[in-house]
Formats: sequence, structure tokens, C-alpha cells
Amino acid sequence: MFKLRNYFLAFVLTFTTQASMAAEEPVKLGVVNVAMLLEQAPQAKSATAKLEKEFAPQQAELKKLGSSLERLQSDYQKNKSVMSDAQKISKEREIALMTREIQRRRNDVQELLNLRRNEELAKLQKLVNESIKKIGSQQGFDLILYEGIAYTNKRIDVTEDVLKHLAELSKKQRTEFNQ
Repeated sequence: MFKLRNYFLAFVLTFTTQASMAAEEPVKLGVVNVAMLLEQAPQAKSATAKLEKEFAPQQAELKKLGSSLERLQSDYQKNKSVMSDAQKISKEREIALMTREIQRRRNDVQELLNLRRNEELAKLQKLVNESIKKIGSQQGFDLILYEGIAYTNKRIDVTEDVLKHLAELSKKQRTEFNQ
């Protein structure tokens, strides 16, 4: 009796599940390539240009210091045969100190650049996620996936739609900024 009741229950559940699934619309799925969006979005290119401009003075200063170090090393190499041991030691110390200073400054600039890049990336990721949600809502998607997709059919790839949306947002922001 117990087995019969379980079979009957399984039959009813299967039948009702299939009937309810047949009545519903098919699920609309989409896939988005976030890496491509983060690379090709106008906002990404703008953020990169902004960071390059922001850190140009520090990069120029590092280049200037590097040139000074090269001149110092070159002078040392030319003149070391006529220098006293004390002068050689002094110049070698000066070169070593300058090398350490340049490396320290380079590390500081790189650390600041990484912090700023992460800040800009966080802003861009937020914008990309908002755009994916907007496209999903506008186009009636039930589910949009990203990250870790091994294969996707172009038919469900909405990356280009999101990229177009980001381009429109960028264009709109430039227009508002110029007014």
C-alpha cells in the first residue's frame, strides 16, 4: 500500500509539473562577456586616459631621475680610472642612493596608480552591472550569465547590446558635460 501511494504521488507530481511547465513561456537566457566590456567600453578608455594624464607628472619626474642616474653612472665609468679610492667609494654610494630613491619613488607611484586604477575599475564594474540589468529588463531576459562561461552561442550573447548601451551613456555624459 505504501509503495502504491508513493507511485501515485510521483505520477501526480510529474504530471502537474509538466502541465505547469507547458503553460509557461520559455525561459530567455543571455550571456555577456564582461572582460570585453571592461576593455572596450568608452568609459574604460576614458578612465585609462584620465589615469595617464593624472600620473604623467610623476612619470616625467621618474624619467628625469632615470636620466640623471644614467649621466651619473656614465660619468663614473669615464672618470673612475683617474679617481682616488675615496672618490670612487663616494660616487658608488651616490649612485646606490640615487638608485634606491628612484626605485622607492617608482614603487610609490605604482602603488598609487594601482589604487586609482582599482577605484576606476570599481566604478566601471558598477556601471557595467547596471547596464546589464537595464538590457536584461528592456529585452525581457530571465537570466543573464557572465564569468566562467566555457562556450556560448552567439544567439544568446548580449555583450554587444550592453556595449552599445555603455557607448550611449558615454555619449550622453559627454553631451551633458559640454553643455
